[in-house]
Amino acid sequence: MKYQSINEKVIQIDYVDKQDFPEKTTASGNNEAFSSSASSSTSSTMSQSKSASKKDGRPATIMGLAVVGYREEPTLFTKCLESIKELDYPDAFKVIVVIDGDEPEDREMANLFQKIFPQSPILVLPELLSDSFEKIRKNARERQEEGAEKTEAEPDYDQLLRDTFTLPTDTTPVCYMQPHRGKRHAMYTAFRVLIAAGCDAVMSTDSDTKFDPNAMIEMESALYWFPNIGAAAGDVRIWNAFDSLLSFMSSLRYWMAFNIERSAQSFNRCVTCVSGPMGIYRSHVLREILDDWIKQSFLGMECTYGDDRHLTNRTLLHGYRVVYTHLAFCETETPTAFLRWFKQQTRWSKSFYRELFWNARSLHKHSPWMAAELFYQGIYPFVLLFSIFQILFSKSPFVLCVWLISLLAIACIKTLYSMLVTCNIRFLAFPLYSLYYMFGLVPAKLWAIISLWDVGWGTSARSAAELKRENVFCSQFKEALPILAWLVLLLGGVAFNVAIFVLNPDRINGLDFFGFGSGLLSDPTSIVFYPNPNNTITG
Repeated sequence: MKYQSINEKVIQIDYVDKQDFPEKTTASGNNEAFSSSASSSTSSTMSQSKSASKKDGRPATIMGLAVVGYREEPTLFTKCLESIKELDYPDAFKVIVVIDGDEPEDREMANLFQKIFPQSPILVLPELLSDSFEKIRKNARERQEEGAEKTEAEPDYDQLLRDTFTLPTDTTPVCYMQPHRGKRHAMYTAFRVLIAAGCDAVMSTDSDTKFDPNAMIEMESALYWFPNIGAAAGDVRIWNAFDSLLSFMSSLRYWMAFNIERSAQSFNRCVTCVSGPMGIYRSHVLREILDDWIKQSFLGMECTYGDDRHLTNRTLLHGYRVVYTHLAFCETETPTAFLRWFKQQTRWSKSFYRELFWNARSLHKHSPWMAAELFYQGIYPFVLLFSIFQILFSKSPFVLCVWLISLLAIACIKTLYSMLVTCNIRFLAFPLYSLYYMFGLVPAKLWAIISLWDVGWGTSARSAAELKRENVFCSQFKEALPILAWLVLLLGGVAFNVAIFVLNPDRINGLDFFGFGSGLLSDPTSIVFYPNPNNTITG
């Protein structure tokens, strides 16, 4: 292998040392047999018969699968890798795992990778691939400015990677560890390596995702539904739905978000976000958008969240269509604690409002539905916010009750539709999600706009090493301040209405709300008419 073209030194780890991974357990006696059988299992699972390489009368797309993660919880990461080995696809496909970190704590994930894929190489990059390519472009520009002889405007990045890195093959996955810089730079490395390895399409996922065996086949098929499709999203479900009431409510909300909202967007081929747990992009589209995507900044700061939404936005901006398929599904983990869920929703909301500036640039290239839905999604929380405070401090408790009943009625309509489509009675509990929306999602959207300048990720890593560092009360109290402030406003409004209802003898009652009664409504017979002094009548 050659290592001088991009990085001065790329370290390849051929085996995992016990001192580096003290948690690793080795199978004594039959370790070689285990490695051999696991390797052959990987080969047979990921490399299906060439005779079945045609899908719908056409050759199957040359596929690559990119997994990115940062100090993931070991059980989740293990399930993710095991589900990859079970994926069904007519042809062989290439797998790359990029770990967003090269510290000792990050080697826990590398250890798990080697246990699932024995004899697969682990490489440590001393420098981010995105930084390396940027240096190459900068040097080329400097040479041109200095009057050097004109050379190729853009170097062949694929050839550089083929000459420099160990690329994944049809039967051998590869794991890369690189300096910690965020999910976006890990995705960039994975995409670039798989494109250089000859993949025509790349399927991306997070390190806590578990695939359905048919997910890759269905995702690849979605790329051929209509002409000019550049990306596709799949159905994301919750595997820990029964760990808490919050996770159960989230699983219901996920179904509606994908099978109602994204389905409507997909009908118009303008899905605005290909979710991180499972998405697929054509390689030629990635070539066009990756360099602009990796350099995104907002308010003068590097963007470190909203990677999947911005990648989708770049795809839409270049005029490509984006669709959703419910036939491909995966399962992912969702927060079970309210505070962690609130931080996740805040990060997603910040991403949505920031990306509106990029959405506006591509509206004319797509269906009017895209503009209408983005307008609705952007303005609805503020309309709701105005309604909440207008009603809470309107001195009319009955109006507050009617408003709450109307919200419940809307939730019941969604519940009825979901039950008819899925024939699942669990959606009877969905009206309870209104409480999470009111007490968690609305303040998350409000706080997202206030803290839009904050580029922090929000949620934390979940490795064993990281979990030991958490449990800091002051930090958690600070993170909960937006929720506490929101609760004070809500409860203060409710208390105000109750006080008016009890103390004001002339309060409006329920009959007054419908136009009759004897409350504060005006009595026509009590109107006094005064003569207009400027109007004189001459006889």
